[in-house]
Amino acid sequence: MSDTTTNLALPLIAANQAQKHVTHNEALTLLDALVQLACRDKDLAAPPASPAEGDRYLIAAENPTGAWAGLSGQIACFRDGVWVGLAPRPGWFAFVADEAELYTFTGSAWTSFRATLTILQNLARLGIGTAADAVNRLAVKSEAALFSWDDAAPGAGNMRTTVNKKAAANDAAYVFQTGFSTRALFGTLGTDDLALKVSPDGAAFSTPLTASAATGRLTLGRINGPLEVSANAGALPDPPIQTVLRVSGADGLQARLVFDTFGTNTPGNFIFRAARGSAAAPSAIQLNDTLGQFTAFGYGATAYSPTARIGLNFRAAENWTDSAQGTRIVFITAAIGTTILSEAFAVEGNGSAKFNPMASDPTTALAQGQLYASSTVAALKWYNGTAWKRICNFAKVAATTNFDNYVAAGTWTKVQFNAADSNDQGAFAASDNRFVAPEAGLYGLGTALGYKRNGTSAPAAFEVQFYRNGAAAGRGRAAAAGPLVDGVTALSLTSTLKLAAGDAIEVWVRFTGADGYVAAADAFFGVRQMA
Repeated sequence: MSDTTTNLALPLIAANQAQKHVTHNEALTLLDALVQLACRDKDLAAPPASPAEGDRYLIAAENPTGAWAGLSGQIACFRDGVWVGLAPRPGWFAFVADEAELYTFTGSAWTSFRATLTILQNLARLGIGTAADAVNRLAVKSEAALFSWDDAAPGAGNMRTTVNKKAAANDAAYVFQTGFSTRALFGTLGTDDLALKVSPDGAAFSTPLTASAATGRLTLGRINGPLEVSANAGALPDPPIQTVLRVSGADGLQARLVFDTFGTNTPGNFIFRAARGSAAAPSAIQLNDTLGQFTAFGYGATAYSPTARIGLNFRAAENWTDSAQGTRIVFITAAIGTTILSEAFAVEGNGSAKFNPMASDPTTALAQGQLYASSTVAALKWYNGTAWKRICNFAKVAATTNFDNYVAAGTWTKVQFNAADSNDQGAFAASDNRFVAPEAGLYGLGTALGYKRNGTSAPAAFEVQFYRNGAAAGRGRAAAAGPLVDGVTALSLTSTLKLAAGDAIEVWVRFTGADGYVAAADAFFGVRQMA
């Protein structure tokens, strides 16, 4: 029978032993040293100079000296003025006070218990702050979890988390829950494509984002606007209401949308689709509905314009059916000095181009080559760099008289042209027997007159000239000398005059030596605006 205990080697009291208290006290002393073992230090190789009764040290040094010689790996206990070595056994724990660290004896060496925990292998479950279970074999209940790089690892500075699945048809994902009800999934879900799925209730899911493993292409579901793509690092002003997509460039640089296409007849394409009604129940487009538009806003003195100041609109030219879908293109601008939009130009569904008529010539921002439609003169005009000039619907007059005009001898007399075969722009006034220039310009004038005898009178000469504003205009006169032949003698006069707006042109004749008539059947007065 052994005289010590099996595990701690405590001395046992033998039968019939004298002074049993000595053995008993020795056992208690050993218990006092070994139970709740706490050592002051483990890094000394020699005993301290002034130890206290009961001090214990874990001797980790391979070759300790002094009173500790030969005690490597043991617990040195200072008792009754001497150092006593206590040999450890596998499984002993010792708390080292100066490190606040727990050490365990493996049977051959003392090892940090914390270090032992870092190499735990093949644990069935681990719960931190909560209980793990058969499904969640790792469970963590915490406000946060941190994964950081390992300074000692090769390529220090990296941190990667791997989620591996058996096959493409399985899931490798992160699951986000509210009250243990799933609200989002992110990972490779049933395929090798990366997807984000979201749910309002944990039952029905939608997929707003997918990245194809095969092509690398991104598929987006419905996006709530505005979606913003910006090269500007600073804060941006609020976009207009109902903005779905905003693209902005860096300060001082353009923002560009680029459509690259390749092949035959494959142009970049903006597509506008419009319908009345609702998305669930669309209805037919009606006359003048806008199908799509490009518009531009700008910054004034203190803010952006609240509405567009220029635009290109695509509009319906009729009420639409499945077989009648006429359209027109409309250019809209704000007049200089105003903020009011108006239709400036349109390409109509019938193939014609339309200018918005204006009552007077524009007076601001003039440049050669500008063109507009005048509602006042019902004509197109263009600016030649100096003035607005008509390019269509020139004034044209073909006037006649419906009676033989009597002309006294020796007196210049106005021919009373009182009817018009043509009177474009109403420039001929039949009541005054005159043409009135509707606007400044160059005019071509022409008249033809026939002589008719009055009884037996025989004028010696027959003359004609144009009068401007009641006086001879010059620039040409025609005459025929006697003897005049009744119904045969005729005069023809043409001239070109530069007239101001409102200038009045009349035809005047004179007989010399006797009176006579201007025959109605052969009388003509014509005017043509040239420029």
